[in-house]
Amino acid sequence: MSGLEKTLTIQDIQRALANAGVEIYRSAAEELRIAERVRLHIMDSGVRVVTNDALAVQFTARTQRSDAPSAHSEELFRCVRVAVGQQAASRGYEESGAEIVEVKDPVNDARVLDVWHEVTYRKSLEDAGAVVEEVRWALDLDKYVRP
Repeated sequence: MSGLEKTLTIQDIQRALANAGVEIYRSAAEELRIAERVRLHIMDSGVRVVTNDALAVQFTARTQRSDAPSAHSEELFRCVRVAVGQQAASRGYEESGAEIVEVKDPVNDARVLDVWHEVTYRKSLEDAGAVVEEVRWALDLDKYVRP
């Protein structure tokens, strides 16, 4: 961590985001989940600010198996990497993970409603101003990709 990063606390970053009009969905000791309104009363949180190893913004983009039931997992991941990964890379983001997530019925855990193919991107930053700028960019990015 650089000297500048050591002086920033999660509260400093939260304050900078709030002053910029960014809504926080949930906060923890080393992570802020940024609110993304799906509808007026429903929020998601695919964009995060993390401070565990270094100050960084990360976001997750995905495809859904229900949009292409016969597609292989590799093809669905590729769709995300082409549609979102190239834009992210041009801003300095790096892929930090990819996973298959089963979306289960909240009433019946044995029933799988859909399968998401998620790719997470991360960009290390130095100051709160850069965090605000990258969070805004990530919020504006279409993170749901149709194959």
